[in-house]
Amino acid sequence: MRFNNIKKGFTLAETLITLGIIGIISVLTLPTLISNYKTKVQIAQLQKAYNQLSNAALTAIAEENVNSLDETDYLSSISNAIDFFKTYLKVSKVCGTNVTDCVASSYKSLDGTGTFSLSDSTTQCVMLNTGAALCVPSVDYGDNINDHGNISVIVDVNGQGSPNTNGRDLFQFYLYSDGIIGTSYMAQDYTSSGEACEAYKSTGGYGGSCFAKVIADGWKMDY
Repeated sequence: MRFNNIKKGFTLAETLITLGIIGIISVLTLPTLISNYKTKVQIAQLQKAYNQLSNAALTAIAEENVNSLDETDYLSSISNAIDFFKTYLKVSKVCGTNVTDCVASSYKSLDGTGTFSLSDSTTQCVMLNTGAALCVPSVDYGDNINDHGNISVIVDVNGQGSPNTNGRDLFQFYLYSDGIIGTSYMAQDYTSSGEACEAYKSTGGYGGSCFAKVIADGWKMDY
């Protein structure tokens, strides 16, 4: 009698061992995959806010027939800057100085050792229909060719959602009167200020240097 054609299947023990190995690999790799996915989402949300704000400034300049926002009232006060957002962006909620209606009550430093808040007596916030929150702590009229007026913008890319961390979902930059977005009065100088992102990871702040690093690294969060 021949038994050459009989095929032996996996035993229960072999199947359980295989499933166990797959489970271990999943446990080891899943957190990294989830983290990478969240990072990509945060970068995409930041880039969208970046593009929306720049386009809003250029649209305002064109529609109001001016050379820059310096020639409008939008840079004369924080309230007027909020009016600019309401006019040229899709704002779903105006929180004003009640900033915690739009953003988290507290934020962590990049390394998680410190906390800080956006609440003060002057900062005002709005919520966009994308879920991002935009806050304005200050505005500045430009007074000469090297000092473009600007709107200082703090953006939480997912509003009150986690991780509520400086440089992860919270960033700061300046929207200049000509539509350029930057991190200092030298609007295109991202790299030098970006070096401070990790160097000052234990301090509170609004992620300005981390925004610069993200830009300098080609829209990547490599920190």
